[in-house]
Amino acid sequence: MEAEKTHTPSRNGDPAADRRAPPGHDPLEDIKRRVYLASLVVGLPPIPLLWATARPGELFLRVGLPVLAAFCLWCMWALWSRRVPLWRLERAVFAAISAFVLGQLAFRIFAGTGWNMDQASLTETTYPMLAILCIIAQLIFDTQTALRLSLGLFGTATALVGAGALVEESGHRITLDQTAWIAQQSAFLAAVIALVYATSYVKSQLARQRTLAEAMHRLAHTDPLTGISNRRSLYAALRREMEAARRYGKPLSVILFDLDRFKLLNDTYGHNQGDAALRRVAHTARAALRASDHLGRWGGEEFIVLAPETDLDQARHLAERLREAIALDRPPGRPPLTASFGVASCRPDDSPEDLLRRADEGLYRAKAGGRNRAETAV
Repeated sequence: MEAEKTHTPSRNGDPAADRRAPPGHDPLEDIKRRVYLASLVVGLPPIPLLWATARPGELFLRVGLPVLAAFCLWCMWALWSRRVPLWRLERAVFAAISAFVLGQLAFRIFAGTGWNMDQASLTETTYPMLAILCIIAQLIFDTQTALRLSLGLFGTATALVGAGALVEESGHRITLDQTAWIAQQSAFLAAVIALVYATSYVKSQLARQRTLAEAMHRLAHTDPLTGISNRRSLYAALRREMEAARRYGKPLSVILFDLDRFKLLNDTYGHNQGDAALRRVAHTARAALRASDHLGRWGGEEFIVLAPETDLDQARHLAERLREAIALDRPPGRPPLTASFGVASCRPDDSPEDLLRRADEGLYRAKAGGRNRAETAV
């Protein structure tokens, strides 16, 4: 794959999705390339040995194995040079192996030295290879495409074996043993396909349910505009932090702040700029806070910070740091922003409403005192 055109591979192996994916470096692709290269390095040396030990009458192996070896060398070059997209290379390998296995199956059936001998040979090599191809299909392609390809391999192999039996017994009835052997091999391959498909389907459904559950959790606990916690999540977190503060005798403070003259900003610059300002403040505040602090959007242009193990004086300094960070964040072409802050610390007999009310009183005094300032609750 060309380095300057590298795309993140889609999870379902769709090349169209690969083209739509944003460019970027995918560590998983590097791992896959290394694994494929190691597999080729290990798997290539036996091919000349198989070619050298092939019987003179096995024309397919005499011709097919050198072609397969050349193809493996090309794959090694493609993996090393990254000149071929990985999804395209995987499909080429799958197609080449499928053609080789089905070609060998057809040659052994129609040009072999005897039907009974070929039965044992097919049971030992060809059908296990077809089963492995069905598993590989599920790893490379999406579930539905893999199922169609597996059924195609199954149908082709069954048709070749059935046709071979008819040709072998031309003018005679197929024996019960031959019929049983065909049924056994067909049932084996069908069972592999069914098992692999069922496993892949269940796995995809579980992944889908997990993704939906995570999405529902985000919708329930995250503010969609800013990506930080919403009011419901913050209130639940506040109750937990207050219980922990009482249990362990640790301080807990709350910082409530909102943007100054936000309605004027919306009226002057438009709601798009207002939304951008809210996102900007959330990003700036998150960068200025500590890892233990909990930031969320309380509603409208109002934000809240839960500061565990932080007393009133420490929380006031934290609010000042936030105030300065917001006021100094002035990207070109964006309106200047300031915010006013109310700070309160949890008392032993406080309810969440009591603590929030005192923080709101501090915020009101900050607004009344000229804005762009922080006030602590009495």
